Amino acid sequence: MTSTAGSREALQRSLLANPHQPDLWRRLSGQPDEPIAEPSSPAVVPTLPVAEPVLEAQLPDSRGLQRHFEPLDGDAAAAVAATQIQTLATHVAAGCHGQVLASLDLGTLLALVEALSPSECYALGHAAFVAQRHDLAGPLLQATADAGPAAGDLLPWAELFAARSALALGQRGPAADLLAALTQRDDAPHPTAAEAAFHAQLSLAWFDLENGQRDAAAARLDWLQASPFCSAHGAEVELVARVLSTLGWLHDNPRGQLPHVVDKAAECGFVAAIDSIGLSPCGTLLRIDGWIVDASRQLSEICLIRGACVHRLDLGAASYFSRPDLRDVQQRCGSPADHDAGLRLSRLFIADERSPLQAGEAAELFVVLHNGDQFCLRQLLQSLPLGTEQLKQVLNDAISDRCVLRSPAALARVRDAWYDEVQQRLSEPAEHQCHGLLDGAAGLSVVVPLYGRIDFMEYQLNWFNAWRRRRPDAPQLQLIYVLDDPSLEADFRALSKRCQTLYRMPFETVINPRNLGFAGANNRGAAFATAPWLLLFNSDVLPAHDLSIETMLKAMRQHHPAVAALGARLLFDNGAIQHVGMEFVKQEDLDGDLGHVWLNDHPLKGVNVGFSQAERLQLREVESITAACLLVATDHYRAVGGFDSHFIVGDFEDTDLCWKLRQSGGSLYVDLEASFFHLERQSVSLADASGLLRQKVVAANAFTHHQRWCSAIDRLKHCRLGATQS
Repeated sequence: MTSTAGSREALQRSLLANPHQPDLWRRLSGQPDEPIAEPSSPAVVPTLPVAEPVLEAQLPDSRGLQRHFEPLDGDAAAAVAATQIQTLATHVAAGCHGQVLASLDLGTLLALVEALSPSECYALGHAAFVAQRHDLAGPLLQATADAGPAAGDLLPWAELFAARSALALGQRGPAADLLAALTQRDDAPHPTAAEAAFHAQLSLAWFDLENGQRDAAAARLDWLQASPFCSAHGAEVELVARVLSTLGWLHDNPRGQLPHVVDKAAECGFVAAIDSIGLSPCGTLLRIDGWIVDASRQLSEICLIRGACVHRLDLGAASYFSRPDLRDVQQRCGSPADHDAGLRLSRLFIADERSPLQAGEAAELFVVLHNGDQFCLRQLLQSLPLGTEQLKQVLNDAISDRCVLRSPAALARVRDAWYDEVQQRLSEPAEHQCHGLLDGAAGLSVVVPLYGRIDFMEYQLNWFNAWRRRRPDAPQLQLIYVLDDPSLEADFRALSKRCQTLYRMPFETVINPRNLGFAGANNRGAAFATAPWLLLFNSDVLPAHDLSIETMLKAMRQHHPAVAALGARLLFDNGAIQHVGMEFVKQEDLDGDLGHVWLNDHPLKGVNVGFSQAERLQLREVESITAACLLVATDHYRAVGGFDSHFIVGDFEDTDLCWKLRQSGGSLYVDLEASFFHLERQSVSLADASGLLRQKVVAANAFTHHQRWCSAIDRLKHCRLGATQS
């Protein structure tokens, strides 16, 4: 038995001679600290059932395209699009708004608007507003407003709800201007204009309160109370009056004496406490943690007061959980023992809604009960980190355990907050280092993100080193490894130094100071790419034969730009198929809303099947490609903006990229002749340990992807060719 270091080097030498032995790769990966016996001869490992590659001499100079779909710019696709719009318009006319919203994406919205009357646009836009799909509501309602007199009495209402959608999306300036214009139109020739002006004033009163403009809000309150519509909306006006009265009381009395708990068990069976109020330093994320025992369901409203600024909080976005330590309180209030008393309420602020956390700042929660009681609870604001785990927790509250999307507005704000956070992190410089120099200009840039595990880098470099020795005329590779896990920086530096010494294979490293997620890590690596072609490559992917990369590159050079992106045949370590392209499917047996959205599926996954030589010599058109191994022109990748960081951490950003590439020109293909082993998800084995939370993050990204591309996917399904063409 040799030493550990000697054993590892002996095994690496054996793999260098014959890298097609995944069992030994797994031994090297799974037992890094255990001594391994020195092999006296090349290890005898069963050969994997992988189809033999076509010999390089047999590869034709020109390979055909096996098309499966009509061209997006062709007449057949145009006819499908026209039929789709007609069908959606028919559903709108029938009042099936929910059905339309579930199958309408932004790319199809403008075409649908042209097919609808102003009243139909308003009806669908208002339905979208109620469903918190403000991304759809705004354009639909604005289309009604743009119709002017043709919109009739719907005009002021369209402007009102368009403004409220803009507020929900954080577009406060334009929304305030539109609301202010509405307040000046109460004498317009529309019978409903005065009522719409009342609601605009009410919205502006809250706008003033959020901005700390107490006097302006008080002036609007006077206007509201004098309006003939006040009696019909007394509760809303009364809440504004209560808030203003409370602000006055807080101004004249010592806030520091306010409690953090209230006990009204004897009066109405209500007891509540605020354990903490957290705010991220930039003012983006607010989280309230506490508990409420409310036997008679008295809780009506909660507002956050920060100095002179007041924010009305959405109780529908709160989540509740078990607090066994409160059984005595529940008994006093007459509440069932299984009542979930724990309370967590989060809110994300966007753009100019944000107000940074101040040192020593405290805040009050203004609580109103249905019986008319009101009170304030006070706590110091605690600094709350804004990171992946905190945003995942907001998603956890926005999506039920049965994967029902409880709050589409919260989902939209989470993905915007994640995007903003990633962009801010991307602005922080990363450390880029070259380990060795290429002999000439790179023909292919390969970007490999690393998270959770870094040892796969060594296995890949081992393979590429052996490949370069066996194929000295192969194209020069610019290998770019992006460390997206700062906790592993020290180990990564040591590994990089060892790999440079041991393999002498030139490579580059990029160390992110903070985690960017899969999309951000790939985008950062791609920023350093110098070759005309870019291969997105997972760290747990290894070529199954020497010609895989060259075959893909040759095919891409021949067919680009007709081929926008090219994937490969990915195999499990037992030789079964993991990926030969992806399809979009709906799985109605899944929980909640997941059963109604388009998901990614890998046809033939797990099947151990080969392909004939004729099949492997054709590039096969597919619906989408995994980014575990995806070849694209570097300029094309950059032109579409690369991966979109609105997808939380990972999942679905690869199909989103494929759609952007497809819509900017070209189709998606898989090269069956290029085969790779993919040890699926082993490279992120240290990721989130909570299965349910992980499922919700995947669901959130599935909802985002569906909202963007559902109409396009429907059209693609109808553009499938009846027979393949070469």
